[in-house]
Amino acid sequence: MSDLQTALVAIGACVVAGVYAFNRWQEREFRRRAELAFERDHADVLMPSAPAADPESVARIEPRLDAALPAGAEFLAPAVRAPRTPTPRAIDPVIDYVVEVELPTPATGAAMHAQLSELAAQWGKPVLAAGYAAAAGTWQKAGADGDVKYGQLRFAVQMSNRAGCIEQEKLKAFRATVQKWAEGEGAVAVQCLEPELAHAMAVQLDRFCADVDIAIGINVVMQNGYPFAGTKIRSLAQADGMKLESDGVFYLRNASGQTIYTLDNHEPMPFVPEQINTLTTSGVTFLLDVPCVAEGLAAFEAMLGAARNFAGMLGGSLVDDNRAPLADEAIEKIRRQLTGILAKMEAGQIAAGGARALRLFS
Repeated sequence: MSDLQTALVAIGACVVAGVYAFNRWQEREFRRRAELAFERDHADVLMPSAPAADPESVARIEPRLDAALPAGAEFLAPAVRAPRTPTPRAIDPVIDYVVEVELPTPATGAAMHAQLSELAAQWGKPVLAAGYAAAAGTWQKAGADGDVKYGQLRFAVQMSNRAGCIEQEKLKAFRATVQKWAEGEGAVAVQCLEPELAHAMAVQLDRFCADVDIAIGINVVMQNGYPFAGTKIRSLAQADGMKLESDGVFYLRNASGQTIYTLDNHEPMPFVPEQINTLTTSGVTFLLDVPCVAEGLAAFEAMLGAARNFAGMLGGSLVDDNRAPLADEAIEKIRRQLTGILAKMEAGQIAAGGARALRLFS
């Protein structure tokens, strides 16, 4: 072998070693960013001290309360999905699986985003895209309808929501789809976490969300056999600032359009606008979707005040799901439980009502 060939082999070995080292460094960086997002001074709520179960065998944990509750505890139940005004979404490495692509020639990534969105729609998980604007030094929203070209693009799929945790094979499919497109574009680099690591993180995230996915309901039911008239319910709800929407539920929303709490028929029939004038019912239910509401304690107090007002004006009473009267002791227990849940979410850097929570609990 000539000196030239020997030198070329040595250079090639150095290049391969350099690429390997860079990839390892990049993976550690992704891991570090994700861990920093949950860093705090106390025990990590996403990484319990008990031995971890095999991620593939872990099913979504149903919402629960660990402590026994007195009468009124039935008001704490799995949260139900409520429509709300969409909020602007940005890629978040804590809750999204991100694949970053560096291209030799800038591209919009619109076709790739559309393809990924169609794929992820089958999984029940949203897809986001962002491009790096070098002049501004920021990542900007990109998408299927975008026409701006970027030399660096990020494609992301959300790892968990109320439908559950994304499967590892789907993360692999997502990465493979981006890689195939990137190769066709002559990509300089494709960077992402290994699907196995990302899936383990997704499982822990899903466990955390399941533990705090709680709704608080307050029932107002008739007494002495006199049902509530739909017209009276509508009048009281509107006076409280609530609006009847197309799903047959009254919503109290804040200035940003986010739901504070809802009012539903305690019976199966929704409050259909065309029928509410003739409708009567044995009761109504106020509901607070805890993870999706900012200032949860204030929202609970407002909902409790509205429920008491309804009971007074309609001649009804506050009861639990067993139709037992809701005592002050039970209400105070709910307050304490609510305070604990909100503190846990804040510690986990998924503040109730925040952008991250609204994405996860959708």
